[in-house]
Amino acid sequence: MNKKKFFIGGAVALGVVIIVIIAGGFFVYKHFVSPFISISSRLKMPEEFKTPRVLIGSGFLSKKIFAKNSKLGTITDIAFGKFNPVPEKEIAIVGREGALFLDDNRNVKSSVMFHVWARHVDIVDVNGDNICEYLDRGGSWHDVSLLDHKGYPIWIYARKQAVDSIAAGDINGDHILEFVVGFNGGGGVRLLDRNGKEQWKQSDGNVWHVELVDTDGNGSLEIVHSNARGQITVRDAKGNVIRRSKPTPYFSDFSLTTWPMKNSKKYALLAEDDTIWVFDFDGKTITQYNAPLSGRLGEARGIPIKFNSSKPEFFAVIVEYSNWDRSLLYIYGQDNSLVYQEILPEACASIASISIDSTDKEALLVGCNGKVWNYSTN
Repeated sequence: MNKKKFFIGGAVALGVVIIVIIAGGFFVYKHFVSPFISISSRLKMPEEFKTPRVLIGSGFLSKKIFAKNSKLGTITDIAFGKFNPVPEKEIAIVGREGALFLDDNRNVKSSVMFHVWARHVDIVDVNGDNICEYLDRGGSWHDVSLLDHKGYPIWIYARKQAVDSIAAGDINGDHILEFVVGFNGGGGVRLLDRNGKEQWKQSDGNVWHVELVDTDGNGSLEIVHSNARGQITVRDAKGNVIRRSKPTPYFSDFSLTTWPMKNSKKYALLAEDDTIWVFDFDGKTITQYNAPLSGRLGEARGIPIKFNSSKPEFFAVIVEYSNWDRSLLYIYGQDNSLVYQEILPEACASIASISIDSTDKEALLVGCNGKVWNYSTN
């Protein structure tokens, strides 16, 4: 009798162990393995991206090399202005590893190589003296830094919490740039002075991207950033929240653009759910564009572009997929129709325009891996 009870009890215990193992295995698969497989499948390059080509508008545009230097790395900023102690304005081509300065005829006037590894570099003028510095805006939890005119670090900002983004602007009106940093996790938002010294910090979660922009037209800059909840958050110069809003799609990695023309107001630009979205800083959708294949993993940057002086401006958007080394270029007409779409075989992290022969006609510049493409209408 005791043996029978022993065997029955053992069988029950074994059954419980098997059920626990099965349930535990299901839990592990559901919460760890399955999401990983799902994420891996989402991160895998789509088949459509493997063959670079023009998908829409073949013959509408032609392209040629505007500038090329493989030592620059991926081109992250293209600008026109005074950057060196010379009287003439220059074209600045800035990459992850260095910068070139060209005259109007695209002749190289000077160059500089950076002495730190950078992720996404914008050209800045910290002191307002027409002598440029370089801001590494980071990305993917990369430390951010400010480099001097010769490419040496003035300061490197790193903390235990990973940095997501940094932006520069004169937030207190003293004609000297300050720097706002957004952190991953619970690091929140912090303000640095021109020496990289922390002035204040405010809490928030997963500040994916941050910008400084005049959101209400009063001439003063406010801090605008995204966060873990997908909100647009606007803060004042002390970091206090002025307002929050939640756009239709999840708001994460965004950029600034003027729309619909170059002299128009600034808005937030986002690529999400196969759509290019333009929002105001209250979360209202200003306009949206159909963007086939854009998905939700790309970083979008856009500008108005006047290809022809007798016609209205188009709107051009480059969506970069650095993990696949691919980009999508979209051109939209005044009626929001998609007139051009191209898959480029490289990561392109900047877009700009330049006037041709001092007319209203412009060429579209797209900065990619060690080169800048020049697009113009045929």
